[in-house]
Amino acid sequence: MSASEFDGLPGVAVSLLKGGVGKSTIALNIADRLSERGHETVLIDLDKDGHMTTQLGYDEAYDRETNLGDALIDGEDPQKLLLETDFGVSLLPSSDELENIETRLKDERFADVKLRRNVVEPLIDDGYDYVVIDAAGGRGKLSDNALIALQKVIIPLIPRAGSINGLNKMIERQISPIRENIGLDILAVTPNMIRETMSQHNEHRTLLENLNREFGSFVPEYARVDPDVFDALDDRNQTVESIPKPGIRERTAISRAFKQGMPVSAFDDECDQIPNFDHLADLVEEQSNA
Repeated sequence: MSASEFDGLPGVAVSLLKGGVGKSTIALNIADRLSERGHETVLIDLDKDGHMTTQLGYDEAYDRETNLGDALIDGEDPQKLLLETDFGVSLLPSSDELENIETRLKDERFADVKLRRNVVEPLIDDGYDYVVIDAAGGRGKLSDNALIALQKVIIPLIPRAGSINGLNKMIERQISPIRENIGLDILAVTPNMIRETMSQHNEHRTLLENLNREFGSFVPEYARVDPDVFDALDDRNQTVESIPKPGIRERTAISRAFKQGMPVSAFDDECDQIPNFDHLADLVEEQSNA
């Protein structure tokens, strides 16, 4: 299956092959910013634990008999599964059956394009403008489906040991094969949950330095730091007027909003991190319209 067989579809998958990096929060807030601009936006929770679905208050939908598998594998109309949130985004909820659905996919023909063909394309044909996918946290058919469905990915990383190593493994084992055979664009590799100052050596600064050095072209503007700035911060003979605060910063408003089942803009519209989510939404719009 070659890249020429696919036209790009509007939207993005938020993915990393491990959990706990804020995928759901970033996906939710990107979907919110797209919706705020007047776009009909669908947020797909493809994570098996249903963290997004249950956090938004749809526990019953997570457990219901009719679920994502009916559309993904059996070709049922995905629009019938959509839930309308209070903040204008349509949610296609996860299911407690996703583990079984993953197993079933292994026996399906053209398994890696099921999400695209049976879910995303019908939603776009029905008039939805953008699809944002909270991808599964581990490698498997569902994770591959998320990347292949939209051919665009945003990858969040948090400051902990092995983050860059994990990113390199994901690129080698998943992203590169999909890119070569079908086509896949990395829209951004964004540092997330950053709280420490850049004037001290810590995991937060190390992540930013390594990302800017090794993946500079994928680092969004709000996370870019010139290496000379880091050098100046370490030089006692130099004065840095403004210490940079790159990345999506850890904010109480973001975590509280998610716990209450809403994007941060609905909880605190003055949160200083909203422009960063807007920037990620800009990248989705620009690449989708390219």
